[in-house]
Formats: sequence, C-alpha cells, structure tokens
Amino acid sequence: MHKRKPYPDWVCYPCGMTWGLWYSRGEYIGPPHTCSTMHLDTCGICDKENVVVTEPRDYGHLKKNWDMEFLIGTDTK
Repeated sequence: MHKRKPYPDWVCYPCGMTWGLWYSRGEYIGPPHTCSTMHLDTCGICDKENVVVTEPRDYGHLKKNWDMEFLIGTDTK
C-alpha cells in the first residue's frame, strides 16, 4: 500500500497545471485576476529540486486525491 503524501507547501508550474483546481486539460479556468509569488525550491508533488514553485492556493488548491493519482500515474481531471 502506498503512503499518502502530505499536502505540499510548494508546487511547481507543471504540477500546478496538472493537479490544480484552476486548470482543466492544461487550460486556465480560474479567476481572471490573480497574482502569485514564485521562488526556487523543491516541488512538494514531484520532488524536483531547484525549480520555480509557489503555494498550492495559487493553482486554486489541489484536486481531491491528487496524491494517490500522482502515485499511480493518472489524472482524472
């Protein structure tokens, strides 16, 4: 059985587009006016280091069961 990942503090752009609620099939569907602060760190989803990340809220937070779908390699959108 896979251990669930904790909700991440930081998310990279590719993971945010895949697992964020404000994205559907790679298209932004969130509010028209938002802003975020990016910096270099480790993504809490894919564990890539030294990548540009921001908080999950900047992607509309994460989809339900994002961590289990990430582990098995699916994205139900």
